[in-house]
Order: sequence, then structure tokens, then C-alpha cells
Amino acid sequence: IFALLVHACDMNTGATAELAIKITYRKCSKDFIKTFIKGVGCNWLVCMAVFLCGQAQDMAGKMVAIWFPISCFVAIGFEHIPANFFLLPMGLLAGADLTVWDIFIKNIVPTTLGNFVAGSIFVALNY
Repeated sequence: IFALLVHACDMNTGATAELAIKITYRKCSKDFIKTFIKGVGCNWLVCMAVFLCGQAQDMAGKMVAIWFPISCFVAIGFEHIPANFFLLPMGLLAGADLTVWDIFIKNIVPTTLGNFVAGSIFVALNY
């Protein structure tokens, strides 16, 4: 919905549209296993950020606790499905030559499964 709002306001044009298309192609170019592993790595770090935030006692500690793991997964290029739910439709709306099915099979399914495995098995199962 947010991607549609951005597109409707003509904010998905020019360099922004080019970047959205480039990101969409890149996120859909890897094979299933690589995307799955990138999903695992991402949600492992996101869950660790939530855990560390819960352990911190004050607001500054909470901010530092989430900043490092989240910055790490963004810098590495891991896949997080909530972020992809914005980025991939932006690329489609900007004119990427992919179908919704391409995006679903090449990114959404493996990323969701990877995020699920990391959150439920690698983090929650340890409790």
C-alpha cells in the first residue's frame, strides 16, 4: 500500500525509479538457496536486535542495541520480507520487467522461509 502511495504522488520517477528497478532485479536474480540463506541471516540479526533491546535498561541502550544488528543486516545485503514488501512493488511500479509471480517465486517465498527458520529455530528454539 505504501509503495502505491509513493507511486501515486509521483515520487517513484527518475533516479528513484531507476534505483527501485535495479534493487528489484538484484533481489530476484539469486537462486532459491542463496536467497533463503540471506533470509536466515537477516532475521537472525533482527531477532538479536529485539533480544538486545529487551535486555537494555534505558533508551540509549535500547537504541544502540538495535542499531548494530540492523545496520549489519542492511550493510551485508540480507533479505527481510517486510522491507521487500515495499521495495519489490516499488520496482514493479517503476517498470521492472518482472511479473508478480517472478517476484513471488524468486524472492518472497525463499525470504519468508529463511526469516521463519531464523526466528523460530535459530533464535526461539534456543529458549
